[in-house]
Amino acid sequence: MEKFVDIYQFTHFRKYLEEYQAARAKTDPNFSRTGICNMLGLPKTRSYFADVLRGKKVSPRMVAKFIEILELDKKEARYFETMVELDQAKSEAARANAMEALLKFRPGDNNTLNSDAYEYYSHWYHSAIFAILDALDIQNDFTPIVKQIFPKVSLGKVKDSIDLLVRLGIVRKNEEGFYKPTKESISSGPYNNDQLVRQYQLQCFELSKQALLSSSKTPHVMSTMVFSISSEAYKKLEEEMQNFKAKTRRIISEDKAKANSVYHMNLHLFSNLEKEEK
Repeated sequence: MEKFVDIYQFTHFRKYLEEYQAARAKTDPNFSRTGICNMLGLPKTRSYFADVLRGKKVSPRMVAKFIEILELDKKEARYFETMVELDQAKSEAARANAMEALLKFRPGDNNTLNSDAYEYYSHWYHSAIFAILDALDIQNDFTPIVKQIFPKVSLGKVKDSIDLLVRLGIVRKNEEGFYKPTKESISSGPYNNDQLVRQYQLQCFELSKQALLSSSKTPHVMSTMVFSISSEAYKKLEEEMQNFKAKTRRIISEDKAKANSVYHMNLHLFSNLEKEEK
């Protein structure tokens, strides 16, 4: 059975529905937004699917209907239900539980680039443009990116970057003709110690330096601490940093408002003392 898009790439069920419908409609003309309303048993409500994409609450009965027409297997169906629970949760605790459940369902990190796609990490602006395309509506005119991206990147490099993102399958044009990400985030996965990724990180550290020295009025927070602690305390700090990164990813995934800016965050924790050789 053709899946059209991988459900485990998503944590927003509305975004999944939008991507799935667009992909399936390419080979199944009946799977239009109006056609979906008919399949859901709503022939007199042609706007229901569009309303759902815009934020309309979905009842348990309609969740079951969606699972049926999406042809989801048992595990995928539970994942879809959990995405809906996350979106419609009424408390922070419920949202946290739903997000934790989603992460357990995922069969590995589906937002990881393969080792042969590391051209993505050759220049810092590929990841920045990936995020910018979510915040800006860009068609074939890339000058808005050139005008706003920091630090500045030439028009030619922006064009080449978008070509790369499309080739890697992590960006495509949507129904409105805008270039949009097909994934919510990208990870280097098990290759995060690769020398190329280290070079990418060095570029990111240089970006922090430029942001610190820049006179730009865009929001930025810079903080530095130097301290002496025990090995046990260091392990606790390292654990807290991982917890903070996990919480950051959750906040990003749960952000329902339209993105209107792109931020870059680096976390550094390193020793000023070399270990003595025994």
